[in-house]
Amino acid sequence: MTARDVGAVLVALLVVGLPGTGLLSAAGVRRPLWFAALAVPGSAAVATVVAIGSALTGLPHGPLPLAVVTALLLAVGAVRLRAAAVARRRQPGAVRLRRFGVGWRRGPGGGRLGLARAAGPLLALVAVGVSGITWLFGLRRLSTVNQEHDMVVHHVLTAYIERTGRGAPWQVLPADVLTGADVTFYPAGLHLLMAPVATLVGDTVVGVNAVTVVVLGFAWAVSVAALGYVAGRRARLGRVPAGLAAGFAALVAVGLYRPVFSLVHEGGILPNAAALVLTPGVLAALLSVPRRGWGPVVALGVACAGLVAIHPSAVATVGVSLVAWLAGEALTGRRVVRELPRLPVVGVVALVVAAPVLARALGVADGPTNFRPDTPALPFATAVENALLLPYGGFVPHLFGEPQLAAALVTLLGAVAVVVFRRGFGVLAAWLAWVVVEVLFATSPATGPDALVTGFFYHAHLRVWSHISLFAPVLAGLGTALVASALALRLARRPAAAGSAASEAVVGSAAGGSVGRRWAVRWAVVVLMGVAAAAYLVWPAAGYARVDANYLAGRFARPDFVRVGPDDRAAGEWLAARVRPGERILNSANDGSTFLYVEHGLPVVNVSTLGAPRTPYTYGLLRSFNTYPTDPGVRRELRDLNVRWVYVDSAAPRIGASGAPEGWVGGPLFSTAPGLERLAGLPGLTPVFRSGTVSVYEVDPATP
Repeated sequence: MTARDVGAVLVALLVVGLPGTGLLSAAGVRRPLWFAALAVPGSAAVATVVAIGSALTGLPHGPLPLAVVTALLLAVGAVRLRAAAVARRRQPGAVRLRRFGVGWRRGPGGGRLGLARAAGPLLALVAVGVSGITWLFGLRRLSTVNQEHDMVVHHVLTAYIERTGRGAPWQVLPADVLTGADVTFYPAGLHLLMAPVATLVGDTVVGVNAVTVVVLGFAWAVSVAALGYVAGRRARLGRVPAGLAAGFAALVAVGLYRPVFSLVHEGGILPNAAALVLTPGVLAALLSVPRRGWGPVVALGVACAGLVAIHPSAVATVGVSLVAWLAGEALTGRRVVRELPRLPVVGVVALVVAAPVLARALGVADGPTNFRPDTPALPFATAVENALLLPYGGFVPHLFGEPQLAAALVTLLGAVAVVVFRRGFGVLAAWLAWVVVEVLFATSPATGPDALVTGFFYHAHLRVWSHISLFAPVLAGLGTALVASALALRLARRPAAAGSAASEAVVGSAAGGSVGRRWAVRWAVVVLMGVAAAAYLVWPAAGYARVDANYLAGRFARPDFVRVGPDDRAAGEWLAARVRPGERILNSANDGSTFLYVEHGLPVVNVSTLGAPRTPYTYGLLRSFNTYPTDPGVRRELRDLNVRWVYVDSAAPRIGASGAPEGWVGGPLFSTAPGLERLAGLPGLTPVFRSGTVSVYEVDPATP
């Protein structure tokens, strides 16, 4: 990774984190956990609101308006923080706040309690580092193009926002990038952050990849750690073991194949992947809503709207998970009723802020529920095995179906520990809920009650399956912390009976026992969890990281297939010097031709690999362009669009064609469009450029 790449990642960290941080601080949020959990979805919400405001005022969306709004939010937050500090100093007997609430006080042995509390965050930081290294070896450089087919849209959409300043829900994604007409809704919450980064670093691909690494790499670990800590505290663990549970959960999460590497490797499904990895953090905030003050409640609602802007399916992901979590706790004796009154307010705020996005999403006629399931029915035993053992998938034959056994075992250990110690039934219920949904979907795809949920995810198996991995690492971290706490009690010669007063003393706050004994037990938990984490890091985590890096390399550094290559770049340079204003280039978006727009701003006809459903001319020309000598309808479309160039790659990668409008492909797979084959000798069509498998033809203006 070059110095430029490091700078791009730093820029992405600022753009992805600062707007959300400003939102939370302006709302009066003071909890560090909320800043870790909500900064990214909060930034997506702020960027979406700025894009809407820019569209209504006629201003372009970009780094400047986003920076101005972020600065205002941070200024309001600073004023509020200063005012609160002055008020505290004026109170009689006021004491100085402990730094970050950690409590750096000395213990009976002369050590500092803050060091024990820092063990969990340090472990989470190690997980972030492991994730960063995995992405580093998978990408090599941020300028490396992801060759997966959905990335065609993500690059084009980011470039479109970057070039035009249009990013409101009713402005993206247009089928016609020249005029901005024929808009088909596409969730752009993530792209509204990628575009400013791309502008600041001067490269669309670098901007997309930098934000991808920050969100799918770093934020994934932080998000799981946040939920792990909340799960530990709700299970009545003390701050030290809860923090260690969070760190261990993050370490398990970054090695899992799903959701990150599965969705990147098997389709380039970036927004849905981002929404999934940020969900644990949002759930952590929803499960720790303060009982006083409405500012944090409003900020949480806005952050939830940001998650919806990234991908509207987050409504189902968060909704099902939260209901299952609270039901699991309620059924096992926890009083959750007192936590419910503020959650509807969060929902109302989220609904209001996300209304423009949801209105466009609900208006899509070919919505996700209309998709057919992409998997055949599996035997029940196979479906259960797949749900519990976390096997690899994708297109690597020697790994397909291999379970991530160590991760599965610590997850099942967590489930057993929750039952034995009768703590943490919320996370167990959320995990089980998605296991049930996955098994039902796998055994009878889109035909049972699970279809009400899986329809939000296009009835796509890899998207539904990924939900299990949101809670498996949290369950693993919580279970490991519970076992470590019980062992620490036994080492301290205290009874470890579940639910006993002695057990409450160690895993709870500080009840019972001498100060010295509690201190010793805390450090015993730190040592035991440290040993467990080190063992997991050295063996399974390191192996998982190598496998994950190879999966990434199969789409980045060492691609299994090439969609955008040197031939495409050469054709782009050639055309950039010759295409005149208003002229369009007929292309198939399944090859590297969309980079004509991404890199040079050249107007291509197709920005969707199978054509746009609402603009029949896109796939109509892909099907029938070579019939123009005898088809006046095709000639009329060419004339209306002012098509003067035709771009053909005879070796485009194969993709599934099940989503083709009107089934125009005529088969299950698609590579080179039939209308772009057999062009030699057609009247008025002259080959003018060739590099490898890429050819460019010029259309005689007099022919159509």
